[in-house]
Amino acid sequence: MKKSISAIIPAGGIGKRFAVDGKKQFFRLSGRPIIYYTLTSLIEAYEFDQIIIGAASEDFAELENICKSLNINNYLFSEKGEERSNTVYNALEYCESDYVLIHDSVRPCVDKDVVFNVIQRAFEKDAVICGVRPSDTVKLLEDGKISRTLERKKILLTHTPQCFLKKLIWEGLRYVFQNGLSVTDDSSAVELLGHPVEVVPSNPENIKVTKYSDIHFLKKYLKNEDY
Repeated sequence: MKKSISAIIPAGGIGKRFAVDGKKQFFRLSGRPIIYYTLTSLIEAYEFDQIIIGAASEDFAELENICKSLNINNYLFSEKGEERSNTVYNALEYCESDYVLIHDSVRPCVDKDVVFNVIQRAFEKDAVICGVRPSDTVKLLEDGKISRTLERKKILLTHTPQCFLKKLIWEGLRYVFQNGLSVTDDSSAVELLGHPVEVVPSNPENIKVTKYSDIHFLKKYLKNEDY
């Protein structure tokens, strides 16, 4: 039997480090907002049962136009929360699928094979993330001084998408909120439950647009992809 899966895209951030007026997920390249390209990568990689976008209510109309331009009919919106984890949790309220894939709204360069591989592995293991190994030497900094050099083979730079059995990530985030904890990615909530998290390789180009300088890379990538 085919397993059902929804995609959740947290898109409630305001981009404090982006240094450009407006929210970075709506920054336009070739006349289209970044989230347009992100959604394109997802829907071309897999046929999701639902596309759930967590955002501020004042952005719903623009997001609806974007979804319609991509011929997405199975979309819905949920109100963003105070933090990213709250936005994801709010979106889970609308999720009717067995599994959920969570992907940053400003990671448009994810390879379609990465999306597919994360999902297929999650169907087997219930909690899967993607990431890359660092190519630079990684050192631990404490009180402004180097305390030691870390083994690169033990370091993973995590990306999204991350994919989970819905009830597992739901339970993990509930645990985070009930205990007054803070997490910087979704898998951390599952890790706190003691559940193992599997890893599949990501593509190095799958960057999260954070600073305006990231736009230069994004322009080159999207040009090569013929968007």
